[in-house]
Amino acid sequence: MNNNFWNEALRKGVVLGGLLGLSAVIENMIQLSGNASLYMLLVVEFIAVAVLHYYLLHRAARQRGALCTAEEGYPFSHAYGYVMAISAVAGAIVGMVQAVVLHLVVGYDRYIERTIATVTDQINSSGGLPASMEGMFAQMLGQLQAAEAPSFLATWWGGLWQGLLFGVLFGLIIAGMASRSPRPFESHDNE
Repeated sequence: MNNNFWNEALRKGVVLGGLLGLSAVIENMIQLSGNASLYMLLVVEFIAVAVLHYYLLHRAARQRGALCTAEEGYPFSHAYGYVMAISAVAGAIVGMVQAVVLHLVVGYDRYIERTIATVTDQINSSGGLPASMEGMFAQMLGQLQAAEAPSFLATWWGGLWQGLLFGVLFGLIIAGMASRSPRPFESHDNE
């Protein structure tokens, strides 16, 4: 059963992490563009990537389960562990991509500046805020601007935990569907 567990998990995790990392870059660029007409594309992209994420994890768990004999079965814990291993690798890659984009490519200060500009433009284009909320909104923007930038490591950890969270959620469903009980008396011989 242990046919290169970590090699397979790493390989499939790198593919999934590359896909999710690319998705994170696209989502950040759309958000920072400030172009409201692209926001529907952002929703479609998010849904498509979530479906593809689930499909790739489900396919990997099924392929891993196919390596198990009927006598061994494919326990829930093995399927869940495999999904979590893939998700951990993918999360580490996504975290690294997010950290590089946020800290080295875009820069945290510019990221906050563009985020505030985008939110302010959206509010102004929709008619502004009620007078009772303007003070609270200004205070919120001030806190956002005054907040200290997260470290490179904190950003990486955030991506890793994000990957693990999706692994936990998707893993419960996938492992439940992919697992099977051992059938020690099942015979494949036609005697």
